[in-house]
Amino acid sequence: MTNTLIYPCWPAPQRVRAAATTRSGGVSPEPFDSLNLGLGTGDDPARVLDNRHRLARWLELPTEPAWLDQVHGDGVVEAGECGFAPKADAAVAFGPGRVCAVMTADCLPVLLCDLAASRVAAVHAGWRGLAGGVLE
Repeated sequence: MTNTLIYPCWPAPQRVRAAATTRSGGVSPEPFDSLNLGLGTGDDPARVLDNRHRLARWLELPTEPAWLDQVHGDGVVEAGECGFAPKADAAVAFGPGRVCAVMTADCLPVLLCDLAASRVAAVHAGWRGLAGGVLE
């Protein structure tokens, strides 16, 4: 797990946790090298699911993240209320025990929360989504 997780230094309340991953520490072979978390990449879905389970275990997550089918748009879903991989570029959570997740390559991850730690969000911020108001 060395060099796999990056923890942001941000002024969020203590009970709000966040992390970013690198490509290290997973089971996917080249060209995915190795912690591939994306089901739409052509990687073996069993390997991707294994990588996602590894990540959940490393981070000691209370539930499975709200994985999205990111489409470079402005769609937002509620974590824990949206079925499997809805088409959206942001997930929000209201209350404890829900986990938001976004994947990024050349787009930005934007993490948001309120001071009471009662609302959090993870946003896949590409230019189309930003122009469409995904942050708002």
